[in-house]
Amino acid sequence: MRKIAVALSAAMLLGVLGSAHAAPATVWEDEAGDADAAQGLGGSIPGGFDLVSGALARNKANLDFTVTVAEMPPGGTLPEGFRFLWAFAVGSTSYRITAKSADIGKPDVLAQNGIERVGKVDPQGHFRLEGDCKAGDTIGVVQPINCQPLAYVTGTFDAASSSFTVSVPMKLIKAKKGSVISAGSGDATGICTICWVSHTAERSHSDTIIDTAVMTAKFKIK
Repeated sequence: MRKIAVALSAAMLLGVLGSAHAAPATVWEDEAGDADAAQGLGGSIPGGFDLVSGALARNKANLDFTVTVAEMPPGGTLPEGFRFLWAFAVGSTSYRITAKSADIGKPDVLAQNGIERVGKVDPQGHFRLEGDCKAGDTIGVVQPINCQPLAYVTGTFDAASSSFTVSVPMKLIKAKKGSVISAGSGDATGICTICWVSHTAERSHSDTIIDTAVMTAKFKIK
């Protein structure tokens, strides 16, 4: 009887661990080699901007967003003047993540909250969760999308696998077991749903898109 109890306990533990460490599920794919070389980058695209796929996975109390690109420079280093955006929704509420391999805090002259990181530098990666996105007034040909920073989260760039991962605590996005993660909507997608963009002073618009993708599958947290 004791052996049976031990076996059952082990099986239950494995079940708990399995639910907390779900295998990544691919939720979007993009053709390699289709990045736009016309966005002020000359005739070729530096490695790191050509999107290939995106996956979601539960990692204990976090939700991991993993993005794979066609190639990545050694060490995962990319210029500070570029950022990755992924708009997603938990139920009916949209959020956005921003990822950069390096970041220099500077004012955003078009955003109301553009001074919260002035003077701060993230040389090893910058990962931000945003929400409450709203379109501002059009200035020339640019319509700014102002998203409020909700949290600065953890993440890593992995040159060996040509990928990077942003880890978002589920409590920050009010997600739990059974919650469904889908493509973002509304102003959170004002620039794109998923894309790499070039930017100046944290400002981007649709004309600065280098490569873009669309989330085609939903992810249910187990």
